[in-house]
Amino acid sequence: MPTALANQDKGKVAPSTDNCAEKQHIVFLKMHKCASSTVKGILKSYAKLHRLAIASPKYFRYDFCNKRCILAPFQKEFMEFPNSHPNMLLDHMVYNERALKEVFPHDTFYVTIIREPFAAFKSYFAFFQLDKLHKIKSRNPVKYFLEHHDNYKTVSNDAFAKQFGFHNPQKKDFSNIFRYIDSKFHLVMITEYFDESLVLMKRHLCWKLEDVLYTAINAGRYSYKYFQDESVNRMHRNWSPFSYALYDYFNKTLWRKIQEEGESFSQDLHRFRSMLKVVRKPISTVETKENVCNLSNFVNLNFY
Repeated sequence: MPTALANQDKGKVAPSTDNCAEKQHIVFLKMHKCASSTVKGILKSYAKLHRLAIASPKYFRYDFCNKRCILAPFQKEFMEFPNSHPNMLLDHMVYNERALKEVFPHDTFYVTIIREPFAAFKSYFAFFQLDKLHKIKSRNPVKYFLEHHDNYKTVSNDAFAKQFGFHNPQKKDFSNIFRYIDSKFHLVMITEYFDESLVLMKRHLCWKLEDVLYTAINAGRYSYKYFQDESVNRMHRNWSPFSYALYDYFNKTLWRKIQEEGESFSQDLHRFRSMLKVVRKPISTVETKENVCNLSNFVNLNFY
């Protein structure tokens, strides 16, 4: 990867939502098991409210993949209507800058989300039932898998890297790769700071707080969800070094961007969380609430 690529800037400026136009061209690189379905629901609801076009995968319902349903670098032929110019792309894919620029205009907002790697792995493990797939009988299937990961070559140790378009990255290249990703994506959200990430996205898109209200989608429940063991964590960190370094880099980046927003960000975040409490109450309770938000603003809450 040329060093010059990592130094390219997308003209990223933290806008004031008081005097900027709403952005409506969005590419969301949907990552597995990172609360990405919830983010997709938010963006899809906004698109529906504003009658925007969303790109549809051609070969598989949830992935922009090739004819064999393998996630390959995005090509416009993977879309249902390859010659169309949609407003948004919201499903799983492998990032491919050249092909995306053939479909989306230069002012498109690029966003993705990542999660603490061990939490993401446990969620992925449970969702795809890897213990049943690989006939693991252990009481602690995650620990057993990591102890014998060489036996399970079909499971990627760095899924984040592959979706960004990098295969088996070497540690010496990590810093350049992270700078490259940072230069191409206006925002990398962090699942563990979901509300903060959404408020930051709202501000960069010049949207309203009502536009990013949500309820959780596909929140998994499994016995080892909150399992923590230092030795197991260390095994996973050694198996998946890129993901941990990526997470650390963009966690710091997120908080730097939040700091740059100034004091008004905290006010937005407080108001957003107050609004979320109202949305999650029964409708009869919501109707008695005043001075928080108008129910007419919730017309876009069609969660998928």
